[in-house]
Amino acid sequence: MPENTVQTFSPSPANVQPNEYHVASFVGHAINKHIAELTEEITQIEGAEIHAVSDEGKIVFTIEASSQKKIGFFIDQLKHHIGLLSLSPIYHQFLTEE
Repeated sequence: MPENTVQTFSPSPANVQPNEYHVASFVGHAINKHIAELTEEITQIEGAEIHAVSDEGKIVFTIEASSQKKIGFFIDQLKHHIGLLSLSPIYHQFLTEE
C-alpha cells in the first residue's frame, strides 16, 4: 500500500452488531518533519478527530466507529506510517443502545 493512503473498511455482517458504538482515544508521537502528513492521514479516517498537536510531535486523537475491529483496522494502517515513532491507546468505550 502506498504511503499516506487510507483504505476503506467493509465489515462483514458477522463483524458488526446492531446498535453498537465504540470510541477510542490515542496519543501518537511523530517525527517533526512528518507531523503534517500524519495528521492529514488521521483526518482522512472516517470517524477520526484530532484534538491536539504539540510542537514536539504529540498527536491526540479519537476514532468513533461501529465496531472495535474497525478501529483496529485503522490503527493497524497508521502504525506503519514512516513518520510515526509510537502510538499508545488511552481509552476505549463500548456502548449499545440497550
